[in-house]
Amino acid sequence: MKKNRINFLRRTQLLQSATLICVILMIISLVRVSALLPGVSKEADKKKSQAKAKIYEKEYVRGSILDRNGNTIAFSQKPGGARTYSHPYAFSNLVGYWSKIYGTYGVEKTMNEELVHSNCGANPKQKKGADVSLTIDAALQERAYKDIEKYKGSVAVLDAKTGEILALASSPSFNVSEIEDKWKKINEKEGVFLSNAYQNPVAPGSVFKLITSKEIVEAGIEREEVEDTGSITVNGQTIRNYGGKAYGSISFREGFVKSSNVYFMNRALKLGGLRLYKTGKSFLLGEDISLDFATIHSNFDLKGYEDNVVATTAFGQGETLVTPLQMAMVTQSIANDGVMLKPYLFKSVVNGKGQTTAEGKSEKLVETMDTDTAQEIKEAMKAAAQSYGMSTVGEKEYSIAAKTGTAERGDGTNNAWLVTFAPADNPQYVIVANRLKTTEIGKTLAPVVEDLYNTLFDAN
Repeated sequence: MKKNRINFLRRTQLLQSATLICVILMIISLVRVSALLPGVSKEADKKKSQAKAKIYEKEYVRGSILDRNGNTIAFSQKPGGARTYSHPYAFSNLVGYWSKIYGTYGVEKTMNEELVHSNCGANPKQKKGADVSLTIDAALQERAYKDIEKYKGSVAVLDAKTGEILALASSPSFNVSEIEDKWKKINEKEGVFLSNAYQNPVAPGSVFKLITSKEIVEAGIEREEVEDTGSITVNGQTIRNYGGKAYGSISFREGFVKSSNVYFMNRALKLGGLRLYKTGKSFLLGEDISLDFATIHSNFDLKGYEDNVVATTAFGQGETLVTPLQMAMVTQSIANDGVMLKPYLFKSVVNGKGQTTAEGKSEKLVETMDTDTAQEIKEAMKAAAQSYGMSTVGEKEYSIAAKTGTAERGDGTNNAWLVTFAPADNPQYVIVANRLKTTEIGKTLAPVVEDLYNTLFDAN
């Protein structure tokens, strides 16, 4: 009897041990699976971070947001205290806002964790979040906004050699300092929370010819002449040059300067839709591009390479939609001998003890073309700028390279574009401007771009 009881106890202990092992293994498996399942562990981490941020907001003075030169853009004076913005309109849809009532938006949202907690306060009695410095030049941003505030549009300014974003202004805007007092009124204003610079893709018009130019030059047909009679009929659809002009016998350089739709349609049809599609993809069109502050989107669809779609896409109509920031990336890659750099907005994060905990850096995204191809397009852009009467900028009269675009919206209005870089022979800056739903053409943006170049060059 005693022996049977001992055996029973042993079997019970073994069973309990086996059960415990199974439970442990199941827990381990569940942990592993939850870590592998998309969004499960990330969502949990996100909720933890948000909960911590809520606590820190009550204990810490929210960190400041600064421009590249150390000028304050946003700051707080006490834990959970009101936010003060030094440029309430120029930065509103980029830096965004922090509000006890309406939460966070823009950079205030993207960098919320850093701003509310630095892990290392300089004064234990006065805890302070980290300061975030942007690559933006506040004076240039303010100037860019003032240049466009009276119409719907935007400006993007990049450092051609690093990819730093120097300005990213959009209109319409709103007074971020009034976000709590006038929320309803601000919300009634269409498009104020949508940055036209990087969140609103639209038809590019003839600035897309930069992309088609790459295809033409790489194919080695830039010296061939095309007879421009003012229109082409494709699949029963007659497509004309802007204004119905005919330019006669022209090659690449002349076609680019005169912005002949007929020339670019002819070349794209000769080379085929697949080649144009691959060319567009080489500039990351139709891809989601993840940057340090946002993901930018575009649309690029040749619909089975039908001839009429290929033809209209070649000069920037068709189904193509892009933002000024992405066109700035395209332009920057040409200025930088074919190397497209990743635009970045965050220069550094500095904690309460003055220690730099993060820094932005230049990063290559993709090589869009070889140096010779880039040089050929640069020369065409220099010639185009001269034809627009905007060949030099700044006190030292730096040369400029440019391309205009006027995309017809189908309602009697246009999207006007101007893409540029300067100096043309040693590019330092890229400036892209657009004006939406206007009766104006791309060339009318020249004063905006020239003003910003003068600001940049005369300040250095």
